[in-house]
Amino acid sequence: MMTEFEIYQLANQIYINNAIYTIAVILMVTLSFYLIRRSKELNFPTYGKVILTFFCTFPIYFGLEVASYFSLNQKNLAFQLAELQASGVEISTVSKSLVENSLYTLADGPATLGADLPYLVMYATIGIMFLAGIWVKTPESN
Repeated sequence: MMTEFEIYQLANQIYINNAIYTIAVILMVTLSFYLIRRSKELNFPTYGKVILTFFCTFPIYFGLEVASYFSLNQKNLAFQLAELQASGVEISTVSKSLVENSLYTLADGPATLGADLPYLVMYATIGIMFLAGIWVKTPESN
């Protein structure tokens, strides 16, 4: 069984990886919005819009995956600390607080992969913005 320090060490490494992947998602979303703007400027044909729509699904999928791993890490951190405490090992006050204030308990078991509701709403909104940007006609300016 891992010690409290090892649990936090592993969780921190996962948070660093998640931050790097989040930056990659932000860059992909920014690139998608840029390509959508260029598609409007160049008046893309339908096949170009289809390809762009397909491309824009990648940042949404990757973003949801990164968000899922973030949620998974948070839940499993609380689970591992609760498991350590239940085995009789004395854990720090900060760890006890994390376990008590977490909505994830030892009875829930190890967490499964899945994004939390705020992430789902955020990426659904970005997806709608992508689709509207690609397919909805812009009003003519005078």
